[in-house]
Amino acid sequence: MSNQREKILILFNGEHIAYSPTVIQLYDELQKQYDVTITAEYPRSFNNQKLENRNVLYHKYYHVKGRYFYLILFYLISLFNKEARLFKKNGLNYKQYYFKYQFVKKIIKKYQYKTIISVDILNLVFCSLLKTRTDFLSLELCADEQHLNIVDTKCIDCVLIQSVERYQYLFKDKQIKTFYVQNAPIYKGVFKKKRNGLIYGGSAYDELGFYHCLNYINQYKDEQLTVQGAIMPKDIARVEIEYKNLLDENRLILNRKYLENDEVVESLSNYEIGFCFYNFEVPVIRENYFNYASAPSGKMFKYIAAGVPVVASNILGFKFVTEFQCGILIDDLKPDDIHTAICKIRQDYTFYAENAIKAAKFYSFDKAINPYLKFISEK
Repeated sequence: MSNQREKILILFNGEHIAYSPTVIQLYDELQKQYDVTITAEYPRSFNNQKLENRNVLYHKYYHVKGRYFYLILFYLISLFNKEARLFKKNGLNYKQYYFKYQFVKKIIKKYQYKTIISVDILNLVFCSLLKTRTDFLSLELCADEQHLNIVDTKCIDCVLIQSVERYQYLFKDKQIKTFYVQNAPIYKGVFKKKRNGLIYGGSAYDELGFYHCLNYINQYKDEQLTVQGAIMPKDIARVEIEYKNLLDENRLILNRKYLENDEVVESLSNYEIGFCFYNFEVPVIRENYFNYASAPSGKMFKYIAAGVPVVASNILGFKFVTEFQCGILIDDLKPDDIHTAICKIRQDYTFYAENAIKAAKFYSFDKAINPYLKFISEK
């Protein structure tokens, strides 16, 4: 009798798999029972960080050698190949056809999978074209949404998404089995009494209010901020020029070391208050408002899992902060508004910290994902 475990395939979209806690945790839960493989683009900009200790099959997408040859070949093939013609008709380019779709097609045809999980819309499109049943995990709501109209929703066994509002945005009144899962860690009881300084977790981008945080500590001289996460070279260069004084005074600490999921929560627990912002002054954030405003950020849930109260943007996706009273939401990211929120938390710090733990227990990933794991086991 064979002891070979059933296979599950997770099709990830993009090169930032090492910074996708939902997919990492889903993999970890599934691999307890199944033989799980993730596909992802080879990382090049996110600190070239690969996902360690998991079965990840990488493929290259950008800077493909012979791209002009493939561009011409794509045009010729689209004249008689139905799939290529559909790509061309719907604005999908030759790189997506040759170096994403063909890769996915090959992997799907190679083995028999108990379940295929399509992360975001483009992989869902691929499975639909291949007439392959799939579970759809929606993380980036607006990414490739213009191609959703070519998806045959009959190929979707279920949807994993963060909220009713986000489901309705994509599928309107379509009735598809749905599991609501937040981008939250498994709560493990990390809590420290001694905490110092402010923390900015996650990727340090202007889009995520990074420079508003720097402006705050620049104005309030008694504050110290630690940045834990990926920082792109252009942002490091800008910080070293415009905020050199903060580095020299040791009031800004940049910690770029990659941490595993559990290590992140442990690290965050050393700090007093966390920042979680969206900068809607930046065009890409403003133009994709609903995607960002409706989705609770993964770092938000890591803060509360560490018992760290938050100062965050006042958006739909963060309304639970007010409901659980685990932080303060603000409408403006000016230094004085941030300061007012911080002072309010400090006036009753234990209250906010204990409520953060209550919220973390409520949203713990293992509790949220269990119904989906049961669904897979019954397939």
